Amino acid sequence: MKKDLQQKAKKLRAEGYSIKELQNILNVSKSTISLWVRDIELSKDAQIRIQNNYTKGQLASQKTIQKQTQEKNILADSFAENIIKQIDISFENSLVLCSMIYQCEGSKNIKDSVTFTNSDPALIKNFLFFFRKSFHLDESKFRVLMHLHSYHNENTQKKFWSNITNIPTKNFLKTFNKESTGSYKKEGYQGCIQVRYRDVVMGRKIQAVAKKFMERYK
Repeated sequence: MKKDLQQKAKKLRAEGYSIKELQNILNVSKSTISLWVRDIELSKDAQIRIQNNYTKGQLASQKTIQKQTQEKNILADSFAENIIKQIDISFENSLVLCSMIYQCEGSKNIKDSVTFTNSDPALIKNFLFFFRKSFHLDESKFRVLMHLHSYHNENTQKKFWSNITNIPTKNFLKTFNKESTGSYKKEGYQGCIQVRYRDVVMGRKIQAVAKKFMERYK
């Protein structure tokens, strides 16, 4: 019986069956099958069959992983939505969120203004939302400095960032153009901007709130 299985394994292996396929067909361990077929020379057709099956297996595995990841992301999104719905965007909560975002990404050296630099439109938009909700602002004090590459169109980027920040283009400073070799272009990259609001008192308050909040839970 064992000899018959061994002969069948060798025959199928020569035809291009993988070790895993042989395990499923013969109901024998991989280690045993590997020992039985180790001296079998594979023809070109047999190698092609094994490679094709391996590729199909990889694709099937990738699809399974992608589906599992998608399902996990759906659960995470549902969890996040339930949490966000319960948050009260009060003055106090807005100020804490504003301060913590600034603590992570804003300028720590506040000389004469609140200065926030980033390339992520969503992060900038959220910071400004909580900043405006936390203080009574004079919108004319806002200034925006764009950092662009040579492949950017300045007017297009001004309109884009003006829409994101809700700051008129007349409040934009002279653009800083970064040197670029032109060999690499990051798709979807809108440049980096620095948003300034000239009020050192507000800057100190933001830093103080972040400091006290972190001290409370350290």
